[in-house]
Amino acid sequence: MKRRKARENAFIVIFESFFLDYAPQALINSAENVQNIELGVYSKELICGVLEHRAELDEKITSFLRNWEFSRISNILISILEIAFYEILYVRDVDFPVSINEAVELAKKYFGEDGPSFINGVLGNFVKSM
Repeated sequence: MKRRKARENAFIVIFESFFLDYAPQALINSAENVQNIELGVYSKELICGVLEHRAELDEKITSFLRNWEFSRISNILISILEIAFYEILYVRDVDFPVSINEAVELAKKYFGEDGPSFINGVLGNFVKSM
C-alpha cells in the first residue's frame, strides 16, 4: 500500500477516535473487520502513534495556531494535523514537505476550500520553528 493511501486510511480511523472511546487496537480491528478498511503497517503506526501521543501533539498544534482556539477547530482538521505533526516529529524517513503536502491533500479531499490553506499555514509555522 502506498503511503498516501496509508495516511488516508489512518486519517479515517483517527477521526473516528473522536467519537468512539476505544483503545487503538479496537479501533484498528473495527476498521479492518467491520468497515473493511485496509490498514497496512504504516497506517497502524500512524494510528497508534497519534493516539499514544495525542495530548503532546495537540499541545504542539495549539502553540502554532494564529488567531484560532484549538476547541474551535474541526475534528477533521485536527486529525489531519495530528498525523502531520506525528510524522514530522517521529517518522524519520518522511521529509517535512511530503508531510505538509499530504496533509494539504487530505484537507482538500475531506474538508473543503479553507482547510488546505489553514493546514498549510499551521504546518508552515511549525516547520519554520524547527
